[in-house]
Amino acid sequence: MIGNPIPWGTCGWVILEEGKLNPVTLQLDVTHYLVVQPSGDAVSGIFTLAEAKNYISALETKDSKKE
Repeated sequence: MIGNPIPWGTCGWVILEEGKLNPVTLQLDVTHYLVVQPSGDAVSGIFTLAEAKNYISALETKDSKKE
């Protein structure tokens, strides 16, 4: 199940929570995070929250150096 989206970076990247609904608490138990590009396409793989943030930050830094 997909949880909350977390906008990250300056170019429209999104980090999505993914996990399972806990039947006792009725809350999402997040197991990992997905990264979605500004185009709407998901990046392959799963991440911790820190890994997802670092992944996006590294790509944005790399892209800003090209300009």
